[in-house]
Amino acid sequence: MKSQARHVTIKHGQKSKKFLVDKVEDWGKVAKALALIIKPGSIITLQGPLGAGKTTLVQYLAKVLGAPKRAISPTFALMRIYKTRQTGLRRLLHIDAYRIEDAKDLIVLDLDEELAVPGTVLLIEWPENIKQWLKGRKTIKVKIDF
Repeated sequence: MKSQARHVTIKHGQKSKKFLVDKVEDWGKVAKALALIIKPGSIITLQGPLGAGKTTLVQYLAKVLGAPKRAISPTFALMRIYKTRQTGLRRLLHIDAYRIEDAKDLIVLDLDEELAVPGTVLLIEWPENIKQWLKGRKTIKVKIDF
């Protein structure tokens, strides 16, 4: 059975770039494009339905940035950290906000302090669950649709 193609849009400020992800390897193109626009302190929101490929994109991005460990879903841990070998970008902070029901649930993650660590890039799955924390912050938006 052939997997369903995904339509991916990256919005960064006024710029927008679209991709068709027809096979797993196509995530590499999206990750490379994303790697070109992120910098320390970037916040990347990943929106899409269950099974859309949010974690797969994070895996490819971690690989592009030279992370020695394979990225895995932070669904039950809420947050995972991956060191990178990319100059200036020391680590990826991967958050899954799927189970976040209230802003107070974010307190234990201490996102502001984590993001203040030099060279950190924050990736957030299910950003719609933490709108209050994201309010007023510049983000790079990645939207994945079937």
